[in-house]
Amino acid sequence: MNLNQIQHKIVTTINGPILVVAGAGSGKTRVIIYRIIYMIKKMRINPENILALTFTKKAANEMKSRLFKIINNPLILKKITIGTFHSIFSIILRNEAHLLGYNSNYTIYDNKDSDYLIKKILKNLNIEKVLDYRKIRKQISNYKNNLFFLSKKNNKNTLFYKVYKIYVKKCHQMNSLDFDDILLHTNYLFYRFPNILLKYQNKFKYILVDEYQDTNISQNNIIKKLSNKYKNIFVVGDDAQSIYSFRGAKISNILNFHFIYKNTKIFRLEQNYRSTNSIVKASNKIISFNKNQIYKKVWTDNEKGEEIKIYNATSDEEEAIYIANYILMYTTKKKFKYKDFAILYRTNYQSNIIELILKEKKIPYNIYGSISIEHRKEIKDLFSYLKFINNINDEVSLLRILNSEIKYKKTIKSIINISKKKNIEIYNIINNIEKYDINININTVKKLKIICSFLKKIRFNLNKFNAYQIVKYVIIFLLKKKKYENKIKEKFKLILINIYKYVKKKLRFYNINTYLSDFLQYFYLEDDNNENDKANKVSIMTVHLSKGLEYPIVFITGLEENIFPSKSCIGNSQIEEERRLFYVALTRAKKIAILTYATSRFLWGNKITNIPSRFINEINKLISIKYKKNKYNNILGLKIHHKDFGSGIILNCNNDIATIKFNKLGIKRILLSLNKIIF
Repeated sequence: MNLNQIQHKIVTTINGPILVVAGAGSGKTRVIIYRIIYMIKKMRINPENILALTFTKKAANEMKSRLFKIINNPLILKKITIGTFHSIFSIILRNEAHLLGYNSNYTIYDNKDSDYLIKKILKNLNIEKVLDYRKIRKQISNYKNNLFFLSKKNNKNTLFYKVYKIYVKKCHQMNSLDFDDILLHTNYLFYRFPNILLKYQNKFKYILVDEYQDTNISQNNIIKKLSNKYKNIFVVGDDAQSIYSFRGAKISNILNFHFIYKNTKIFRLEQNYRSTNSIVKASNKIISFNKNQIYKKVWTDNEKGEEIKIYNATSDEEEAIYIANYILMYTTKKKFKYKDFAILYRTNYQSNIIELILKEKKIPYNIYGSISIEHRKEIKDLFSYLKFINNINDEVSLLRILNSEIKYKKTIKSIINISKKKNIEIYNIINNIEKYDINININTVKKLKIICSFLKKIRFNLNKFNAYQIVKYVIIFLLKKKKYENKIKEKFKLILINIYKYVKKKLRFYNINTYLSDFLQYFYLEDDNNENDKANKVSIMTVHLSKGLEYPIVFITGLEENIFPSKSCIGNSQIEEERRLFYVALTRAKKIAILTYATSRFLWGNKITNIPSRFINEINKLISIKYKKNKYNNILGLKIHHKDFGSGIILNCNNDIATIKFNKLGIKRILLSLNKIIF
């Protein structure tokens, strides 16, 4: 193992609680990999006693791939439990589901499914105009992730709590869990059944957690319970990259780790192997303005590299044109590839003008986080069939099937009403539709009979056929019934190819036959952008989505007050998270970082003006290109009068060029040295 002194110490210190504060680009994954190898090969620790938790499937797969290359033994790799929080604890829940009143084939609801159910509940309570279903879903998520069920201050006399209780009851009746339930019910399981907790404590004697700064209260509570017996808890994270508080992540988990776990050993990985010295220095400078942090001084042996560039555009269109031209110049003259570039922004709406200009310039790009084809109606319909086949109690998926097949919504309402009055499951009603007094035409009856017959046939073979076979049968069934556009047909084909690969891989390496429930868990709990990474295209995404990625050249756009930092975060404690977000953006760059901002931009149809972001000012001393300090630096925001253009206000100033918003003529850029301005 070719490790430096600090890395070697981290790898070989096995027992007790350990916190590794890992700076950006410091090789933390390498340390985790070699630590696992050291435990197995040198310490002779049983691989079955090792649990490694990550936040993304990509990180888990990278870990498995690198371990396999070194260990080269599928049997050993199979014994190590590596995966995301949701995937690992979902497996545990499937094994123990009966204790919580669930069947092991429970359905996992995504946000769309939850929204559908919440809207239905609000409508039944006649309060759909009083409460917003999206806000309710977020409240429910917050309620679960913060473990409010354990709180004595729990207010049960609110309208929200009434909706929450009905939502929970409905999910239970339909044998379904949402994403947050996976963590919540794991907490329930360990809280209510100490013998089950002991079982998994004895199994997972050595626990490793990556990106620990991103854990929420629910995740952290599970980790504490699992590690409580043997105390062998190893966490790696960077408080400077804690950017997910809106998802419930608590930076206090990493800041207070050494208080929660007595006798904690703390190590720091401070050498950056990714970025140039200029980028590392600027990153250190920006994060030094935050008060709540674990001290570390990141450094690098890499070359100094180009200094950080700043470009002040007059508009968001000019900003996008500058970025596009820069990419074209560097791909032609300096031999960079399109995939070497990333364009980062604070919010999704900023991407519109960037996409438009890149298309005009014929620059290929991939946009992360856009609405994927998986959210198309036809694909959702396919997965509704699959989820209902897997879980016959999943009423949400069945209703989606009915809505896609039956034209007359009054018919569906009649079926639902009979289900309520007679307390009969909807599937039983449509399966025996002639028995009920419903005004329904012959064609609809035929459709329902065909669907029910198909569902019965597939469910009969549920434990006989593997996931690939079942999905193939469902797709053939759908293609026979409807005409789909080529895009959807191609997506169906791609899904089948991916399932085939997944099933074959599981059988080849682990001798495991993959059934439908296994595939659905894989599909709904995992995220994967590996294919996108391979394409020779410019990457466009929000800063949040860029975390964990790296590119030779990075543009950070929209660096204006009220945009980055966000308007909602200015003037409160959240400004530190905005600064951490900027730190994450800056540390994605390996060779060149370019910061851009616009004097004016269109937002929701309105033209707005903002002053440059405070983050530019905070690293100003390190920037020598296009933003040197000068005698005009202190005139930002001043009201002025121009002899020709009249009164206005200075928005920003680069050397001798001022961008001024005039009361009558709008925004203009002028030379201050012309002496036509009265301050």
